[in-house]
This record gives sequence, C-alpha cells and structure tokens, in this order.
Amino acid sequence: MNEQGKYYYEWESDFYNFLSSPLGGINAHSRTNYMSWLKFLSRQHPISSALDDVAIERIIEEERSLLSSRNKYNTPRDLTNFRSALRKFRQFILADYQKMQEASLQEEVKRVKNDMTIDETEREAIIKARVGQGLFRQHLIEHWKGCSISRFGMYDCLIASHIKPWRNSTNEERLSVYNGLLLLPNYDKLFDKGYISFDKTGKIIYSKFFPESERKILGMDNNVHLIHVERQHEKFLEYHNEFCFMQ
Repeated sequence: MNEQGKYYYEWESDFYNFLSSPLGGINAHSRTNYMSWLKFLSRQHPISSALDDVAIERIIEEERSLLSSRNKYNTPRDLTNFRSALRKFRQFILADYQKMQEASLQEEVKRVKNDMTIDETEREAIIKARVGQGLFRQHLIEHWKGCSISRFGMYDCLIASHIKPWRNSTNEERLSVYNGLLLLPNYDKLFDKGYISFDKTGKIIYSKFFPESERKILGMDNNVHLIHVERQHEKFLEYHNEFCFMQ
C-alpha cells in the first residue's frame, strides 16, 4: 500500500490518470463526476491512504445525516455515487498505481538498454531523454532559446520535458525536438500533472480542476501561450490534450 497519511488532494492528478486507464475503467464523463464527488467529500472528511471499508461506510452515514441541510448532493442517489467514488479511490490505493507506473517505466528503460538494434550512442540518448537530459535537452535549448512560454533565459532553472510522455512515445518521438517543451518549474509541473495544456495554436487550456483563484496566484490568465507552434508540434499537443490533460 502507498505511503500512509497521504491525502486525496495530493493524488488528484494520479487518481485521474488511474480512472482513465484500463485498470480504472471510467469514461470521460463519469471521470469528471468521480473527481467532483471526491473533491466535495475531501473538504468534509480526511480521505487518505488509510481509507478502508469501515471508513467508507462511516463517511456515508455522516453524509446521510447531512442530506437535508444542503442544496447540493442531497438525495439518496448522491450517497450511492459517493460510495462508488470512495470505493474507486480505495481500489486506486490498493493497486499502488504509482508504483505500477514506475515499474512499467523501468521495464521500458531496460528494454531500450537491451535493444541491440539501436547503436549505443542512440540508446544512451533515448534513456537520458527520459529525464530531460543529454541531446534532447540541448536540442530544446537550441530550439526554444528560453522558456517555451515566458522566454525566461536562465537555462539551469528550466526543465526539459516531453509533450507526449516518454513512456508512450516511440524511440524517434523520444528524441524529437517537436515533442518537447522547456519550462519554468511551475509551468512544467502543471503541464506534467495535466492541469494545463495547449491547443494547436499554442494557446493555454486550463483544466476544470485548476481553480481560477490558484491561477491568479501564479499570474496566469488566458493570454498565456507558447512562444510559437510549428506543424510538427501539433500531433504531440493533440496527444497531450486527449490523454494527459485533466479535462
């Protein structure tokens, strides 16, 4: 089981990805509902990695007593939905989804290392690209000449990352300069977690799970955009929008 004491809101992005995966098995519309139900419950209850069946039923009973006192989530059907969302979060915890993802990633790294159809120099470049290093990073610096959004030019503060994640890319895509962004840490984390994405013109798209109040703290508005987008970027941005962005 995952680290005890970690709470739902610390796992929001990972839980969304779990719901999207074959293991989670939740369609896009229901995914949003599950996230909304858990966000609502997490404001009232300490939903953590210690969640078990007893805790789930305790939460449901507490919610049952509150139904008549509010305008939203005030029907028996809502209790059924709450229970489904809590059980799905329990499934996420028991699956140790983060560890599964890391194990899968390490297996792919091992496969690349052992692929003798690729010369040693290219294998090394592909593996280093996983963590935004080596030739991949250097090519992004040459391409963007600063942060892909702000033009901030202190390169040692910028993070090189893939648009279409390394784990899901072909070896060619893993080294493609068009599959990468060079970002300040705050932008990079939001993009990696799926709270922001960009359309094919480079205009920012905000997830419904990224509140406007939090955007304002970071000085982010609808004018944020990539410095430029070339045709070769478009397929990677489309992938991020569909599979990584929390819609």
